[in-house]
Amino acid sequence: MSRLILVAIFAATICPALSAQHMTPDQLRGMLAAQKAAHKSDGEMAGKVATVELTEQLTPPALDRLEADLQPGPKTVKALDLQADVSGFLDPPPGELPTKDPPDAATREQMLRRAIEFAAITMHRMPNFLATRATRGFDDRPLQISLSGWYPAQRDLHLAGTFTEQITYRDGREVFDEAPSEQNSKAPVQPSPSGLTTSGEFGPVLATVITDALKGQMTWSHWEQTSAGVAAVFHFQIPQDASHYSVSFCWVVAPSLRSYRHINDMADAQFNCYKGTPAYHGSISVDPATGTVLRIAIESDLPPKERLARADLFVQYGSVEIGGRTYTCPVRSVAISLIRFPDSTPARTMLSLNEATFSSYHRFGATVRVLPSH
Repeated sequence: MSRLILVAIFAATICPALSAQHMTPDQLRGMLAAQKAAHKSDGEMAGKVATVELTEQLTPPALDRLEADLQPGPKTVKALDLQADVSGFLDPPPGELPTKDPPDAATREQMLRRAIEFAAITMHRMPNFLATRATRGFDDRPLQISLSGWYPAQRDLHLAGTFTEQITYRDGREVFDEAPSEQNSKAPVQPSPSGLTTSGEFGPVLATVITDALKGQMTWSHWEQTSAGVAAVFHFQIPQDASHYSVSFCWVVAPSLRSYRHINDMADAQFNCYKGTPAYHGSISVDPATGTVLRIAIESDLPPKERLARADLFVQYGSVEIGGRTYTCPVRSVAISLIRFPDSTPARTMLSLNEATFSSYHRFGATVRVLPSH
């Protein structure tokens, strides 16, 4: 079973969200071109980008073309990168899809069968290895609250911190060191990103989705152009009674807090948690010839009454070398959470985004060399 863990620390009063402009990537490009022609500053352009809510995915090739053609400043580039992450759960614009006939039923069935084999067998044939997960955390909460209790306008997504951890994959599964040795028991606890943090990218996520899909729905969607070639994309819909996708969420309500950067006094804090296996939907992209999974996107269908409005994840897979051989492993993931406060006036939310990259893969083990005696 995959495991998602969300740990968020925030004051009970979060600022009201600013209204967003709904746009396609083409409309976003037109807006930026007009801003550049009007000689707007980098900060002004970044601010405009942050107010946009895309209705189609800003794909990596489209993002590269936009940045190459308009050459925006660093603040605008960062804002565009975040837009690409947030829109990563949407389908690409129809004009970017390959003009290729859909596969027939037999071909679709064969592709899915190969994807099932990839998830169930291939991932478990990987060697024991170590890897590094580097995470950049973003959120839209204000950095400082005034001593008078006044809350400033809600900020756009901004960098909240960077975090690095080592991943251990042993005997076909990701291993978690939940019982540190006595030697390391006094070591300081390493900080971790707030918002949605995930595990299971090395196999359990795929196995969970494919297993659940046998009781849900898996339907053909479209062909998609990727850096690895043309991919076959399927959509899935998993009802709650078939779901094995575990989401855990805890939040801290601390009304007395005045600074989000320096949380020292938790005496008045109240802890609340959600834990369940909600219905979910999403998409899976596979190599049509081999069934190798190239990308998976998951969106949880959480009950409307829950404070947690979003708990979404997408993972990109690619070829990596481990011990002199090539394997398909996670190379990048994005996890998004949205917390809402429906009882407040006006309604308020807090958005968090964690962008992780996986690197430094190397085989975990020891080698022994026997030398002849002389």
